[in-house]
Amino acid sequence: MRINKITVVLLLVSFPFFANSQKDLEEVLDELARTIASYKCLYFEYTLKTEDLQLSTSTMQDGKAMMKGNKYRVSTKDIELYNDGTTQWQYLKEDNEVMISLADSTADIVANPLGFILGDKKEFKQKLKGEVNEDGFDLLEIDFYPKDIKMPYSFIRVRIDDSAHKPYSIKYAGKDGVNYTIKIKNYTPDDDIPEDEEFVFDTSKYPDIETVDLRE
Repeated sequence: MRINKITVVLLLVSFPFFANSQKDLEEVLDELARTIASYKCLYFEYTLKTEDLQLSTSTMQDGKAMMKGNKYRVSTKDIELYNDGTTQWQYLKEDNEVMISLADSTADIVANPLGFILGDKKEFKQKLKGEVNEDGFDLLEIDFYPKDIKMPYSFIRVRIDDSAHKPYSIKYAGKDGVNYTIKIKNYTPDDDIPEDEEFVFDTSKYPDIETVDLRE
């Protein structure tokens, strides 16, 4: 294949653009993580959309979350999840059962909606898709592709409100045909800082509760 002079010029002109885009992408992600980590606490509500592409079904679930450093607490219609940075409790309301495990910063999207934003991105290839408009907001859309092909999802798509340094939505595209999308709303930092005890599950408040300890 013969490359003419015009093609060479175009490549030379384009290269700085792609290099700067990648640099800007890293800066955007670093700034977002730094901003979230700088908060003394963070409250937010969210909706979780679950799509089963094989069954052509879709469900919606509302949730609330609060974070304080490496501690977080999540509440939905079905579960309450407490994490004090060392231990995690997942309470199943319908079964009156709590499962206790070691804290995991890489927990799934329901357990820790913003865990991916704050986690290590070295295991992913990143691609800036561009700017999209959703619900009247101009958002940056970034796709993350896991380098480990054994991961259960094909990509994670993050939409960021860069002007406010906050996440707007996170989508996990499952290889099993089930997709999960978290949409963040009522994002409130540094308001009414909770005590550390609020991230610890108190079994004494739940009579006849069944406890399953998975730490052993």
